[in-house]
Amino acid sequence: MRQVFRIVARIGAVAALAVGGGTLVAIPSAMADIGANIGLVCTGKAGTHDVSLRIETSVPSSGTVGQPIQLGTIRIEVGLPPELVKEVSVTSPSRASTPPVTGVTPSSSPPPALRGVAEVQVDVREPGRDRRGGWPAFALAATPPRGNGAVHLTGSGVAPPVVPGSPGGISWAAGEMDLSLVPGDAATVKDAAELALHCVAEKKSVFGTVRVKRGNEVAVPSTSNASPRQAAPSQDGFCQIMPGQGEDPRYAISDDPKLYQIYDSPPTPDVPYDQSAPGVMYCIKTTGFFNLKKAGNAVPVALENNVRAPVRTLSGDFFFGPNYTEHRGYFVNRTHPNPATVLGFGFMPTRAVAKAVQVGTPGGGKTDPITGNLRVVQRLDDSLKLSDPTVERQEIRASAYVRLEADQAEVNGIPLELGDKCTTSPTLLYGHGFTGTLETGSVDYTQGQTVIAEDVTIPAFSGCGVSEDLSPILTASVSGTGNYANLEAGMWCNVVGDANCVNGEAKDPQTFTVKPGGDFTAVADSFVLRGQNGAEFRCDSANMRFHMDRGHWQSRFRLGKGEMSLDGCTVKTSNGFVHQVQGEVADEGSVWITMSMSLAGQWQMLINGVTLKALVELADDETCELRIAEAVQQSFLDSRIVDERPGRFIGTYDNGAFVGNAEVKPSLKSTCRIPGFTNFSDDLTAPTARFAFHPEQQILPSVGS
Repeated sequence: MRQVFRIVARIGAVAALAVGGGTLVAIPSAMADIGANIGLVCTGKAGTHDVSLRIETSVPSSGTVGQPIQLGTIRIEVGLPPELVKEVSVTSPSRASTPPVTGVTPSSSPPPALRGVAEVQVDVREPGRDRRGGWPAFALAATPPRGNGAVHLTGSGVAPPVVPGSPGGISWAAGEMDLSLVPGDAATVKDAAELALHCVAEKKSVFGTVRVKRGNEVAVPSTSNASPRQAAPSQDGFCQIMPGQGEDPRYAISDDPKLYQIYDSPPTPDVPYDQSAPGVMYCIKTTGFFNLKKAGNAVPVALENNVRAPVRTLSGDFFFGPNYTEHRGYFVNRTHPNPATVLGFGFMPTRAVAKAVQVGTPGGGKTDPITGNLRVVQRLDDSLKLSDPTVERQEIRASAYVRLEADQAEVNGIPLELGDKCTTSPTLLYGHGFTGTLETGSVDYTQGQTVIAEDVTIPAFSGCGVSEDLSPILTASVSGTGNYANLEAGMWCNVVGDANCVNGEAKDPQTFTVKPGGDFTAVADSFVLRGQNGAEFRCDSANMRFHMDRGHWQSRFRLGKGEMSLDGCTVKTSNGFVHQVQGEVADEGSVWITMSMSLAGQWQMLINGVTLKALVELADDETCELRIAEAVQQSFLDSRIVDERPGRFIGTYDNGAFVGNAEVKPSLKSTCRIPGFTNFSDDLTAPTARFAFHPEQQILPSVGS
């Protein structure tokens, strides 16, 4: 307890700062006050004493299954009898650093020189289970005396959100507390002797209840209630027309050496086409988490981007190759300066408001670009066998200069005045997103992607504080290397064409909740691929073994990874002859689950990476290999099939089962020449394919993402 106290008592320091805007949980506007007065019996070296505990906070008027419920600011008041105060050896008065509990009128007398830390054990109760609430330790300060002889200490803080897992109601109950007391003010508390007590009520008191209704969303699958919620993008009209290439020198691809590095690797091959254009005007919303290395915490962030792309396209030819295309562009983004709660030193809750402001090249002139650079690298066409060089790993890259600005902060509910000039010097922000390979399946960059920013450096702060310089504290608490961000971008809104937009704004990013996750199988009791003229590839069973991470706000791309095998298979030729298949039929690589939005606006499940190999028995004990995949043709005009690539299943997931069809063909690489499987452009369809997931998985769009 001594170590806990000495950490949290330093309430004059800012523990951590949110680099991007965003809230852990947005508190609904309709709130109700809750609270309770609890009598406790405390024991320790000072003997046994009666102590009072008052809890005050607020809750939403109702909740929904699977959606976080966030308590308002929690205020506690601990009442100590005079004889216990004497045991702590109060020696000198000091000014109160924590305001009294709401509704208490302070006197003009100075408060006693007494401080402490309270750890209140709170149970969260709902039908079928109880759990710990994970409340923080509260730093306590004495309030002015009230004339009744007792000494009152108050503190405030923020608890993590609670996610109800079933309808009915959810309640909070308290009846146990660990209390640490020391004499002296903030200047002397470091070396003071500590008095520790353990306090228990006769029975636990329920101090608040929220009615929980059913919803379409499942509970956040986590072992802790402290998982933060994604921040919500703003709706205040940041999406605006940005000057096109050549219209304003401040809006252009920057030739700054550090920003331009994204175009150096991988190197651009020699291509026949190099075209410039004003670029399509896009708006993009992005949400995710920024991980602060020093704080050891993840902070929700939300940002929006105005993008012009492509303003330059370097591309191969659909007839002669190479199978390569590259789009370049520029962008301006902003984060939303909403408050975020993090835990920094020890257990002390720190709430801060900060934003990342994009700036031009350090030392640049008034007409130099203020934009960041963008690069998209992808294959020209997956279905064409064009000449090399090509792209094995498709991706998107972005680079920009930003500086951090902070204007509000509070520690344990106590505000710190940072002023309006608290900022850092510019720092380079580099992000990259993976958009697929032939095996995993690829997505067009305008459909959105996961973006990772690695090893982000937070420079030193300056200009922070009004009456005193708080810059060194912020620098020591937050600045440094090794920070990173994991962000999910939504579909790119084509502003002029009004495609993938909602009321002229970009759509929010869409992520998924997976429960229970882990390892599972997808089993079809029978599996048939039908070809032309009665040809069939038939198996008694098909089995896919997947792993999906249990969690909320999961990326819809490569949501799960697994392998596929088939048993009891036969091959029926187009003239009716049946061949047996030896042993198990295995997929050549891995299969991947991705959730995709159809043109009709419905969610569909894709299982990518399907390349099957079957050893078929022929006459006279001979065998051949039948391969089933997707076809690759020579070029845009030459439809000859010259190679294979992985195929896929496409369908829907509902009620614990995937139902869909196959997009595969007999492969040119087969050594079999079996009637019905020799035309490599003929589709093999699976119109009755149904894979049941065991255990059943809940895969649903995340609410509020």
